[in-house]
Amino acid sequence: MSDGATAPAEARRWPNVADDQDLASAYELIYTVAAGKDYQREAYDITDLIRQRNPAADSLLDVACGTGLHLSHFRHSFAHVEGLELAEPMRKAAIDRLEGITVHAGDMRDFRLTRTFSAVTCLFSSIGYTRSVEELNRTVDCLAAHLEPGGVLLLEPWFTPSQWISGPVDIGTAADGPRHLTRMCVSRRTGTTSTLTMHYLLGEAGTGIRHWSEEHTLTLFTDEQYRHAIRQAGLRDLEWLPGARDRRPRISAVKRRRAWT
Repeated sequence: MSDGATAPAEARRWPNVADDQDLASAYELIYTVAAGKDYQREAYDITDLIRQRNPAADSLLDVACGTGLHLSHFRHSFAHVEGLELAEPMRKAAIDRLEGITVHAGDMRDFRLTRTFSAVTCLFSSIGYTRSVEELNRTVDCLAAHLEPGGVLLLEPWFTPSQWISGPVDIGTAADGPRHLTRMCVSRRTGTTSTLTMHYLLGEAGTGIRHWSEEHTLTLFTDEQYRHAIRQAGLRDLEWLPGARDRRPRISAVKRRRAWT
């Protein structure tokens, strides 16, 4: 789903895959080549948004960082960056890409690091993998707890119930040298739950064709549910900002600074 939108381990299915590296490389091929996602441009735009709200920001934590494609650009804009990722194949790819950068193994719904940051990001709709309003609230509390006073939270939410359209079949194809990849995705909705079933075919000369499927389940939260989660986490200056793609916006908020005593 995203370089960041990685499902809880128990929600994913990867049968008939030769190795974990297939998962990470196929993911990158689909989004960078087939979908044309510009991670560099997005990272620069997000950095600008953060600095507009916190000019002194010098550290960043990217939660659900996927294979580290955003972090590979954030590292040039902040003195210190770290990532957090639940899906181990993605985390391994991020570690390989980001020499010298810590990529923690952890679940965005419940993690505790030893420091706070000037900015915390959770991008490409990863927040949608929380499965209830309670989990959404707990996740935003956790993200906010890792912000310094005056620090900026930047979220890219999943679709709201009114935005969601079920049924279309999405097809993406990409190639990287001898590797050729096709992905077909179909979506459905039950109540406030959206489910995306993705089938991959990866062909490579001398290796043959491999197939696997993934099923992603994301919750369709309302704007008000996001607002409530952010406000109860003690954040202020809540803003809805234009997003990078589709109809999904970005949400920014700032952690209150400590009052003088």
